[in-house]
Amino acid sequence: MKKEISFGTKPIISNIVASGRFSKEIDISKLYQEVDFIEAEYEPETYPALLIKIIVNGNKRHVTLYKNGKYIITGAKSETEVNDIYCAIIKILKQHSYL
Repeated sequence: MKKEISFGTKPIISNIVASGRFSKEIDISKLYQEVDFIEAEYEPETYPALLIKIIVNGNKRHVTLYKNGKYIITGAKSETEVNDIYCAIIKILKQHSYL
């Protein structure tokens, strides 16, 4: 008799990665110095992007910003959360006259 094989659990979304580009370049060095993010790292000799963490809906999420305007959002668990993170970044950039 063959044993019934368990296939485990259904997959769950635990990390969505989204990317895009803002309409213009961003001075990430200046942004790093001016904005008090909860966590930020900018080491241009090691990696050419500003790595930040922001809190959206009570959760800490990661955003990578590049000088050419590209960005990567990671850690979201839904499309709605990706959009909330995007809106939060837009708000920060507009408040500091980067967009």
